[in-house]
Amino acid sequence: MHQKSSLTQNNTNPIDGYSFSDYVVCVIYDKNKDVYLMSNYRYRNGLWFLFTERRSNETSIQTVKRLLDPILVYDSDQIQLVKICSTKTLPFRGRDVLFYAIIPKSMTIINIWLNGKVDEIDFERQLNILSENAIIWLTTNQLKYISKLSRLLGIEPLLLNKQFKDIFHSTTKSTNVIFEEIKIPQIETISKSNHHNTAEILLSSAKFTTVIQEKLYEEYHQTVLPSDYLNFETFKDLLTRKGLDSSNLFNYFRAFDSTQRNYLTYLDYLLGLAALDPNTQHGGIPAEQRCRYIYRYYNTSNNQRMTFDEFKLMIKDIHKNKGQDLIGDRLNDEALQMFRSFGLRSSDQTLTLMDFLSGVGQLRFRGTSVLFRLNISLNDYFKRTVSPIPSITPNRTLSTMTMTRRSSSTPPPSPSLPAISNISIDESHPYEIATHIVKVKKTGVVVDITSLYDLEITGAISGSTALFFDDADDKCDRINSQDCFNQRTHANEMLNGLRYFERGSKEGGPALKDPFAWGKVDMSAMARCLLVLCKQIYSIFIKENRLLRISSACYILGDLHGNFRDLICFEKTFWRLGPVLTPASILFLGDYVDRGQEGIEVVAYLFAQKVLCPHKIFLLRGNHELRNVQDMFQFHSECRRKFGSDLGEQIWEEINRCFDAMPICALVDNRILCVHGGIPSLDMKNDFFKLVSQIPCPLRDPENESPLAWELLWNDPLSNEIQDLEPNNNGFISNIRRGTGYFFSSKALNDFLQQNSLSYVVRAHEVQQQGFKVQLNGRLLTVFSSSHYCGGENEAATVLCDSNKLRLIRLDTSS
Repeated sequence: MHQKSSLTQNNTNPIDGYSFSDYVVCVIYDKNKDVYLMSNYRYRNGLWFLFTERRSNETSIQTVKRLLDPILVYDSDQIQLVKICSTKTLPFRGRDVLFYAIIPKSMTIINIWLNGKVDEIDFERQLNILSENAIIWLTTNQLKYISKLSRLLGIEPLLLNKQFKDIFHSTTKSTNVIFEEIKIPQIETISKSNHHNTAEILLSSAKFTTVIQEKLYEEYHQTVLPSDYLNFETFKDLLTRKGLDSSNLFNYFRAFDSTQRNYLTYLDYLLGLAALDPNTQHGGIPAEQRCRYIYRYYNTSNNQRMTFDEFKLMIKDIHKNKGQDLIGDRLNDEALQMFRSFGLRSSDQTLTLMDFLSGVGQLRFRGTSVLFRLNISLNDYFKRTVSPIPSITPNRTLSTMTMTRRSSSTPPPSPSLPAISNISIDESHPYEIATHIVKVKKTGVVVDITSLYDLEITGAISGSTALFFDDADDKCDRINSQDCFNQRTHANEMLNGLRYFERGSKEGGPALKDPFAWGKVDMSAMARCLLVLCKQIYSIFIKENRLLRISSACYILGDLHGNFRDLICFEKTFWRLGPVLTPASILFLGDYVDRGQEGIEVVAYLFAQKVLCPHKIFLLRGNHELRNVQDMFQFHSECRRKFGSDLGEQIWEEINRCFDAMPICALVDNRILCVHGGIPSLDMKNDFFKLVSQIPCPLRDPENESPLAWELLWNDPLSNEIQDLEPNNNGFISNIRRGTGYFFSSKALNDFLQQNSLSYVVRAHEVQQQGFKVQLNGRLLTVFSSSHYCGGENEAATVLCDSNKLRLIRLDTSS
């Protein structure tokens, strides 16, 4: 077979009086030479699988034969349908795409293009001279290289590579067909009173209603078929229709391509258009998002380090859009002056994205509002254009268009909820004046605590106010507040003892000791204090729901594993004045003990802070808060070593009694599920929250008493290292690494989020080199808060939930 044969059928226009319907795609792979047969669709500037449209009088197998018989020797009995992309639920008449796997016969002549090389100087030149519909055999490496040049029609040949190879290398013909239902990735912008992510806010600002989004998706769908991605050529076609200057389209493409894949998804396209729309306000969150697009537009090197020459083009366009022509030295001088407003001293330096966003946000740099704009809003564009889109059929409701097949890239739909502000307001508990005055040094250390009653004599409160504070009923409500500052409570005595443990004794002191050591201390006194704390904390845990509901702002910490040093670092960084004087709540995700040497100190600190501030400190249970796990590791022996056999055994049992009563998971702002391990595999339909609330308390043996709690403690996300495992249809597979629980896939997570109207899951349970990991298409965050875990080099991190953002913060514990 020749390398550059031509297809005999035109792939785009009806011929011979036939009408066309679905697309049939032929995935042809030779497993001996590890090559795919691709065709050059020059009119769309991309190579792709061979495809054509099925005629109305043909079966799809007949279409395959019509396409392949003139060009390939193959075994017709081995034609295998492997994937269907169905458009039946779309509100317009879409085209289904059917993928068939075809194996060429051994006598087929296979000439690998350019002998399989990708490093030749003329590789791109050879691509440019390929004729329309030329068919060539390409290796996977060649496909990757061509993809980097944005010369594939779409990136399916790479995304589906492993999937298809498994089918081709199978010794038996599979009957399993991958079925994907294409749905519009709808983002609600109108009915909700409060939007919770930047995509919703951006589209709402652009006034992209459901109807606008449907029209944009139909236009996109019909343009990219049979692929599901935009390459640069198809992007040019779509954007030219909307009146953009054709000479700058590659800059727009780069701005839209935030992931630097060289291909766009529909969501990339939709959000980019929203940033361009003249309706989109240039203030607040929409302005920040627009500035990200503007930065990528001018950062032609696409490395997030804008040079002075790139910045100068931005200044020139700002003046041009204002009707001014700035050139030569005047342009250079003004650009340099503006460049210095970002703190840069010379034109040899570069401007980072974060510095650019900061400069615009602080109004040190102005003028960006006129950049990156369409001449006409899409609302007006569709009003003036005779739309080819038929009206929505009555039997198809908008509720069917909630998730895309790559639904991980779309926030799950959320029902109409009451507006959630950053600080939850409970009308049944109105504000009141706190009864203690705190004096703080400029270093952030509390140096004096005074009761408000004691200040009457100083004239700081009036006589009538003093009578108010003397009200007996009011005083009862204030006991907890007063206990926070009462240094004689067991909780504060424990914290004072831990301060002693943390610090070393100075030379010449009465008892020299190293930092983070007890020295010559009577540990039985600490044991007695800890036993009292255990009784107090148990009474708090037993009253809490198994599912905590928390309002932002909130810090979320992962595994601590007996690392008291890092816990103190977090305290000094984020709640130095103590939780009661810290605006944010603090949520711990479990695994407080084992692995580290200071499990007792970690537990004592957390229990003391929880007693002092039960509505700001929240503790969830982890898989190491189990007796049999501690027996396998070291917390049990740590208790006995520090307090002796008998007292240590009593301490260990009382602490675990408290662990038995700990909540299992938490919900931040009704949108972010926080849990130690992961989502459960159990089929709960929409009753997850109800079932969690029914978990027994206390729960001594989760494995046998509550399978739901057990999975919430133990499950893990499917990671790159274990991708060879094939999850079941629900996206779960047995967790062979731990010997219990399950791995869950991106599909399982997306289904869970959608069913429960959630946006993200934040969990712990796995050590991460950077202290955190963003997983499963950005919908799962793993946080780990113990650095140098088991002698390693990992960092510690926390997650801050605030102002509708999940902000990842790495903690430098080196000093």
